[in-house]
Amino acid sequence: MLRIAHADGTTTTCRTAGSGPVTVFVVPGLGLPGAEWWPLQDQLAEQFRTVVWDRPGCGESEPTTSPRTLATIAQEALEALDATAPDGPVVLVGHSQGGLYANALARLAADRVRGLVLLDPAHPDNRSLRSDLPPDVFRRSGCDLAVQLGRAHSAARLHLMPLLKPALARQPPLALCRDHPRAARDAIWRHMSRAASYSTALAEYDELETGKPQQELDGLGPLPAVPVIVLAHDPAVVIDQMTTRGGLNPDQAELAEALWGALIRSTITGPAITRTVAAADHLIHLQAPDLVLDAVRRLATAARS
Repeated sequence: MLRIAHADGTTTTCRTAGSGPVTVFVVPGLGLPGAEWWPLQDQLAEQFRTVVWDRPGCGESEPTTSPRTLATIAQEALEALDATAPDGPVVLVGHSQGGLYANALARLAADRVRGLVLLDPAHPDNRSLRSDLPPDVFRRSGCDLAVQLGRAHSAARLHLMPLLKPALARQPPLALCRDHPRAARDAIWRHMSRAASYSTALAEYDELETGKPQQELDGLGPLPAVPVIVLAHDPAVVIDQMTTRGGLNPDQAELAEALWGALIRSTITGPAITRTVAAADHLIHLQAPDLVLDAVRRLATAARS
């Protein structure tokens, strides 16, 4: 683990592995720890220098009082990249809201970036879901992340997580990490047990919903003209989850998924290869790791050659 000191005095943690001229830099999703990526990182490290970054308040990194704006987090990511991999070409990997941050980082590190792999990336206009869907459908579809994050924050703040652990272990993401090394599982649980993890995620989500992410993204400059691979969830799987877990009727679920899916597929305005990952929901890196590895290796190998 490498500790990174940022300009505001905050310290974040990067897990580094492997070596070589090409760096693969991973930005995890909203409210998720980098430890979920460690098994994938170890496989990529056989060929490339790899970095998995826990941004402030996530995973092994301490919280910060700095605003959780897109521009702030992009600058923090650049500082982490420069500290762990100061030279050479870079392939950026981002999941969910981490995909939006990877998009932003690509603009700041444009001269080094050689490709992006984005898993269900958040769109800067994600707030449109709130206005385009009826309030009840928006809430029960799972699109309103503030609901589930708020519940988890309350449970962690009241020290209820140890009591809930048996039930949580049967659900994603823990259920999908049973084969992770013990150190990774322990790190995931530490993250899930801390109230600060959820307060950070709520602050990031609030900025996505009420801030000016598109304006901030544009202010960072253009996205470099590099290969982009977008891996998107299977609509049928998400629709089924919205009906069975959220209680939506099929028409409501299809509408919610269609709007969300359209945002994901329009995140990159330039050329991109977009692939639907069969049988996967939003946690693509845990459900289809081989496809993620293939996409990253493809771009990183091209960058090396």
